[in-house]
Amino acid sequence: MDIKELSENSLGPFDNLALIRRYFANVKAMDAKTLEGDGFDVGEIMELWHKDGMLRIRGRDSIGEKTFKGAEEISSFYINRTRGVDGALSSNLSKIDVANAKNSEHVVASGIRYIVTKNGEGLQAPFTHNFILNDGKIESLDIHVGKANKSEIAPLGALQIEDMGRLSAMAWMVA
Repeated sequence: MDIKELSENSLGPFDNLALIRRYFANVKAMDAKTLEGDGFDVGEIMELWHKDGMLRIRGRDSIGEKTFKGAEEISSFYINRTRGVDGALSSNLSKIDVANAKNSEHVVASGIRYIVTKNGEGLQAPFTHNFILNDGKIESLDIHVGKANKSEIAPLGALQIEDMGRLSAMAWMVA
């Protein structure tokens, strides 16, 4: 590596954290539009992805594992995720607790997703997103969803992660 290349890449981890911030800002906007029943243009979030990217979602118990490969499958995931929940939800949001750039190509973000129905039932589920980046875009994203718990914000009630399949196309909304 020469001095010019070193200089160009010296702030790479900060650029990568900015990309991850844009990703979660898009997810937040997507969640808000879903609650309102409005459509969401997935084009902006897809601009953050490599066309040959890979998204994998997995978790304990009923979540199982699902993999989406390439722009078409990943875009379809986001489209299905934004189709709405027929007015069943009052809250669906993520709180990021920590984001770290492990190196110039690997960022990890962890937090909690809160989901509450209009009936006041809900869940909170911890998650970790492992991003692998290449040339300023997401090459792969591995999302792990932890065991759902109750909280004051999301009283568990009768709603469990396995019930999410009943809520329209939002079976993977925890991700």
